[in-house]
Amino acid sequence: MSTYDARAALGRAAVRLRLVGEPDRRSVRTAAAAAGAVWTVVMLLRLLLGGVVGMGDNGDAVRLLCPLGVVSDHPWNGEPSAHVYPTWVAHDWYGETCGAQGSGEQYYSSQQLVLALAKTLTPLLGLPGALDLRAAGLLLTLAFGAIIALLVVLLPGPLWLRLAVTAGFGLIMCDSAFAGFFISPFSEPGALVGLLLLCPALLLLWRRPDSPVGGIVLTTVAVLFTITAKPQMISLLPVAVVALLWFPSASRKGKRPVPARGSGPRLRLGRWLAVRWPALIACVVLCGVTAGFAATQPKRLNLLVWYDAVFVEMLPNSPDPEGDLRALGADPRLVSATNSRMTDANSAARTPYWSDYQQNVTPAKIVLHFLKNPSRVVNMGARGVQAVSHPTLGHLGSYPPHSGHSAYAKESRITVVTRVFDGFRAVPALIPLLWLGTITLGATLASRTWARRSARAVGRMTVCVVLALLLQFWTVVLTEGASDLYKHMIFTDYLTALCMPLAALCFWLLYRREHAVAPAQAQAG
Repeated sequence: MSTYDARAALGRAAVRLRLVGEPDRRSVRTAAAAAGAVWTVVMLLRLLLGGVVGMGDNGDAVRLLCPLGVVSDHPWNGEPSAHVYPTWVAHDWYGETCGAQGSGEQYYSSQQLVLALAKTLTPLLGLPGALDLRAAGLLLTLAFGAIIALLVVLLPGPLWLRLAVTAGFGLIMCDSAFAGFFISPFSEPGALVGLLLLCPALLLLWRRPDSPVGGIVLTTVAVLFTITAKPQMISLLPVAVVALLWFPSASRKGKRPVPARGSGPRLRLGRWLAVRWPALIACVVLCGVTAGFAATQPKRLNLLVWYDAVFVEMLPNSPDPEGDLRALGADPRLVSATNSRMTDANSAARTPYWSDYQQNVTPAKIVLHFLKNPSRVVNMGARGVQAVSHPTLGHLGSYPPHSGHSAYAKESRITVVTRVFDGFRAVPALIPLLWLGTITLGATLASRTWARRSARAVGRMTVCVVLALLLQFWTVVLTEGASDLYKHMIFTDYLTALCMPLAALCFWLLYRREHAVAPAQAQAG
């Protein structure tokens, strides 16, 4: 068979499978179900085939899991961070032994809902202990597959393009940098799945001239689940509010204009409110729940975060650490606590100047001091970009003990994203260039009047992804800074990875207009 004959045969097969051209609804649904099932199986195989693969515990697990009445089933001389211990057994916690850093303060996370359901599922699956993290991995994997299927339905273009883009999303989540969180005692997997769910939610939100109720509800649920998974994800709130209010959310077709007294700005404001009241309700719910979530977070954790911002990030990288302490209203003799953690022997909290420090130094003062010194902000940004290029957490092992792997060994079954980030490590400037290029392509596509709404929705979603990662990036560097920076940057890493398939999709829709222009008659997608 000649090359021409082979290409012709492939073309005919693509037409029969409806991979090219405008797909009908039945083909879209079939492809979505198949894609969701395939990626669910891929994730399960990469997590469980040949033995469980997950992530060790760096000490944060107790605050998340002790409210469920379980404790890790690892030997007394075992090292939880070096190996994965998926089995947790029943245990009664008392007093300050449960909570944030032994404070007894309750730690809340939406990931606890997943773990509570996994605890119920553990005996049904025949898994050992009161809670097995493999049950949580199964639940997260099913959610991941469902989101992939939803993306196939909501993305524009022919089926081959939808499947190719969702394959990019699938490879990112299945990469060794992120998949290990699915079987781990951390709150990160809830936020990762929530961020992925936000993508189809935004596509659904903007696929009509007025945002459908389903899009508003799904976006609100995705944002709330993501924000309440981990406190640092509160940075997502401004992006969510902008997304919900970007377009009208209530149609006024066939209705009389909204009566409004006065004229000019007051009249325009009345009309603006009249067509956005459903989204405004969602924004009020988001802001209220986020404020309540922030207020219920352990004060001990907040104190540790802002301690690290000064003594682990600011002072070690300062040309004048004593001057920084004076500017913050603290005793300059606290410079002896530079590079210390709050629980260390040389901690500032163990000095006689600590009470004055607590009275005078506030988070607002710390952030304002950084902003008053632009060169410091630039240096922090440079260190943050360098941290983004290290998505692999080498201080947490991937395998259980007795698996034949050494302590802290990292699995490398799927490493497409990891290898790309290795290239970023050699040239860190490529990371901000990727951000800039992605948001430019997204904004360009969103502004194209010739494109159908589903294509422009991709552009708007891409803009929101970049804005979310930028806010998350600066939230991390301006708070905890150098403290466990690689782990805290994992969400920025994930959103940066999503920029690659999104940028490619935006470019293709701009370059090949036939995939973005609305067809003559209504079609699926």
